[in-house]
Amino acid sequence: MLYVFDDYLLDTDRCELRHGSSSVAIEPQAFDLLQYLIRHRERVVSRDELIESIWAGRLVSESALSTRINAVRSAIGDSGTRQRLIKTLPRRGIRFVGDVREERQAAEEPPSGAPESRAVETRKLDETDRQSDWQAPEGRSGTLPQLMASPSKPPRRFFPRLTVGVFAAVSLACVGVLTWSYLARSAQSERTRANIQTAAKLTHISEQINMVSREDYESVRALQQWAVDLDPHNATALARLTSAIVTGVLNHWSDDVVADLHTADLALQDAIRIAPDSMVVHGAQCHILRAMRQFEAAIKLCSEVAQRFPNHPFPHKEIGYNKLMLGRLDEALAEFREADRLAPDSRMRWTWNQGMGLVYLMRGQDQDALERLSRAALEAPNAGHTAAYLASAYALVGREQEARDALDHYLKVWPNTSLNNFGPMVGTAAFNSQMKRVLEGLHLAGLPD
Repeated sequence: MLYVFDDYLLDTDRCELRHGSSSVAIEPQAFDLLQYLIRHRERVVSRDELIESIWAGRLVSESALSTRINAVRSAIGDSGTRQRLIKTLPRRGIRFVGDVREERQAAEEPPSGAPESRAVETRKLDETDRQSDWQAPEGRSGTLPQLMASPSKPPRRFFPRLTVGVFAAVSLACVGVLTWSYLARSAQSERTRANIQTAAKLTHISEQINMVSREDYESVRALQQWAVDLDPHNATALARLTSAIVTGVLNHWSDDVVADLHTADLALQDAIRIAPDSMVVHGAQCHILRAMRQFEAAIKLCSEVAQRFPNHPFPHKEIGYNKLMLGRLDEALAEFREADRLAPDSRMRWTWNQGMGLVYLMRGQDQDALERLSRAALEAPNAGHTAAYLASAYALVGREQEARDALDHYLKVWPNTSLNNFGPMVGTAAFNSQMKRVLEGLHLAGLPD
């Protein structure tokens, strides 16, 4: 069966997805998922049904399922934001909503052979053999019993030949089983090595992606989930999957915060069990504690990590944000500055520039806030809430047009934002108190109630 939709062709016989004349790379489970959604496009398919159909009811995390859905969307040029072809219906499931045309391939006729002639030849050979076995010696005649009783030729003994034949067959079977077992183990070992190598390459690729947008986040999460599926004992892949999921939660890219944090925590526990002393694993621990609002515990752990790995900026950045959430602005600013000192050229610099800018904005140092937030917005315009903070700072210094422009950009990314649901208000009462000045600036910039 061929399914044609939106310049794509899904060939179920060849397990191939094509876009125009080009083949589209898609992993097997994602292909099966796409095929299932298309075949049942007339209705909404629940997540439980997908797990039962694609994974045969095996235990599958929400993260793994979401990763495959995102992989399908990516393969067909869709996204979780656009949902042009695959639509998510909250608490119900997903449905393929694109227009599909079905075509059938012409079936190939089975190759013609000559089994009948081979059978005839075999029968002739059998008859010849029987004749030669029972033919009387030249010059002699008689019935079969007479010939077998003749003293000139002892009776044929079938049992020794049969025993030797059985022994040979059993020996051959044993050799075959041993050979098959060896080859199977070798093939399995080779597949394991290939999976480990592929997982390492996927992790390396994901490390090159700076998560500054929802699309980046979805790509990194999909790559890391794929790496973990291939090599469940890869602590680095597990830790980076945790960090990717947590980044989605902290940047409000997650569609289900509770489920995602649960998935991230399970991956982290596996990573800790495999490599308890890894810097990447410790960094993921710091990250997830902040997302779980365990600010004091996060500061304690991140401080220990900073002492063990003094040249890494990540622990200081995390300490800064946790202290910011507790309303300890001076201490937070010191940690952000330390991160900037350690890695002034890091691609993560926008994160501590955003932190410093927010501290300055809360303290009324608007020019310093504008400097830091402008840098962060230039490096990561669609990440975090940099554009909103920048709009607030512009409004508070009277630069109204620039404030509106920055707010317009922010609302394109987060169209349903208002003063009542502005995302960053997840800290303590001390933090929320400091946010009042930021919200005042957003009100001046035009953010609705």
